[in-house]
Amino acid sequence: MNNKRYSLSFFLIPYIIFAITWFSLIIIYEKGELHLILNSYHSPFLDTFFKYFTELGGSIPFIIVAVYLFFQINKSFYLLSTLLINALLTNTLKRLFAVPRPKIFFEENFPDVALQFVDGVRIYEYNGFPSGHTSAVFATMICIALLSRNRYISVLCLLLAVIGAYSRVYLSQHFAEDIMLGSLVGMTTALAIYPLYLKSRNKTWMNKSILTVWRR
Repeated sequence: MNNKRYSLSFFLIPYIIFAITWFSLIIIYEKGELHLILNSYHSPFLDTFFKYFTELGGSIPFIIVAVYLFFQINKSFYLLSTLLINALLTNTLKRLFAVPRPKIFFEENFPDVALQFVDGVRIYEYNGFPSGHTSAVFATMICIALLSRNRYISVLCLLLAVIGAYSRVYLSQHFAEDIMLGSLVGMTTALAIYPLYLKSRNKTWMNKSILTVWRR
């Protein structure tokens, strides 16, 4: 049990530092001003990198679900249930708040400001709060950190989650506060469902690979 807490601290402690820093920026700067600061530098390499890396909060988590099936069914179910509940919560909040995304916000409030967009990326206009990609990538990464119980993997997961979250600002899909709440929703969901995963380990067949169960 100590090992679980210790390894997870390598995800949570850096996250707390990130969250405090990020939240401080949100308080100090106005919404549009902060977005322009965070979105100010673009390059062809980063455009391509973030265009694809952002899928770490899109389709990739479900590929990871499928991969886990070939190792342990309960791990796959844990991640899948986390992603589905997280998506339900995130989309409910999106429609509840119905906050415009950067494109509409700047068109309505600062029409002279030209945002930087990346070719080939569909730009969404509404329901930006919270960020769905961010909640998904944080949910996925903390699940992996909890399942691995490895300090190095935990640090790597936190780094990937933060970069995935930033990709949403880089691509002008979300504001800073969108990814802040998204990260909290994703982490809370993964932590809340984790006890159910621990209970599932008592069932022998769920600790097996889907291939082993299928051959029985």
